[in-house]
Amino acid sequence: MWGGKGYGGKGYGKGYDMMWNPMMNPMMMQMMMGPYGKGVGKTGLITFPNEKKVFIGGLPLTTAPDIELNKRLKEHMNKAGGCLFAEVGRSAKGGAAFKTREEVQKACELLNGSEFEGCVLQVETWGKKPQA
Repeated sequence: MWGGKGYGGKGYGKGYDMMWNPMMNPMMMQMMMGPYGKGVGKTGLITFPNEKKVFIGGLPLTTAPDIELNKRLKEHMNKAGGCLFAEVGRSAKGGAAFKTREEVQKACELLNGSEFEGCVLQVETWGKKPQA
């Protein structure tokens, strides 16, 4: 097929035409990868380096993303310094990102055990989840 080569015929070997398809033009590739391409368009805590994030346990339980709750959490986390982003996730857990590592340490010391929306927060460095 396609010029007499492929499907075990002479030339490219078995399966060559199965891997490369002339229908796979750039437009088709964009449709497969989405409107932003590979890795572009990500938002949230994933965009910050781990050493500049804190894990927060003991948050109010939510079933859907709540932008206003995230804003209030960011204001609360700002007590430790320049909080860039804060997010309440499912299962009463979340996280926050800071400008510097020093602010991360300060947040752990200052805000661990603090009260937010009637809940006692457990704040730890990223990767070290609080004990339940």
